[in-house]
Amino acid sequence: MKQPLFFAVTALLLFGLSACRTPPAPEDIPEDLTPMEFFRRGQEATDARRWDTALTYYEVFLERHPDDLHYGPAAEYEIAFIYYKRGDYSVAERKFQELLARYDSPESDQMPDWPRILSERLLYEIIPQETGRPAVNAG
Repeated sequence: MKQPLFFAVTALLLFGLSACRTPPAPEDIPEDLTPMEFFRRGQEATDARRWDTALTYYEVFLERHPDDLHYGPAAEYEIAFIYYKRGDYSVAERKFQELLARYDSPESDQMPDWPRILSERLLYEIIPQETGRPAVNAG
């Protein structure tokens, strides 16, 4: 009877330790990482609910590629979505609004539509519904 308890406690400790890994420091992220690799690693961290690690990958991507009109909006969306998933709605809303403001620029025709569409849905429909606030119409 003691053996199953030992294994259960050991498994919980190992899982807890692996889930609490510290995020990579920006200097620990290879300089030659491709955009796809940034997103793959960020998504893997998100899937494992390692929010801080995922945020680090997306934030470092934006620091290293500030003018990328394809992946930049995607990284901004992922950052806002992580805050939403963490339940930090005020930060998520601010990040979604900042992303949507980018779509008012002349170069928005070069940006993918999906971050705008999903941001509007989360900002104007889903977050208000989850927080009990009235839905807001997109401006």
